[in-house]
Amino acid sequence: MSKKFLAVGVIALALASCGGPGAEEYNKAAQVICDCMAEKDAEAAAAPADDSGFDLDMSELDYSLCALDAVLEARVDMSDEQMQKSMESTCPDLADQHAEYAKGL
Repeated sequence: MSKKFLAVGVIALALASCGGPGAEEYNKAAQVICDCMAEKDAEAAAAPADDSGFDLDMSELDYSLCALDAVLEARVDMSDEQMQKSMESTCPDLADQHAEYAKGL
């Protein structure tokens, strides 16, 4: 009987610990993206002018790299609705870009 009770307790504990990330983790991921994109924007602004005639928009690639950093750091699902909410509250200027990024996942 005690083995059954112990087994049920272990299973309940395992299931309870399997819960997904909470709002705090999503807010952390959103902040990682905001900081990363601000850094990439600053790097782009400081870069010398390109006279090659090519006008490359690297913002989607930059966003993808920043999102990867956020996933690795906060372990969240970028396509989750909570992530969109966190982006809207943390850095609203990137919320539309996140929505487009999430559609492609």
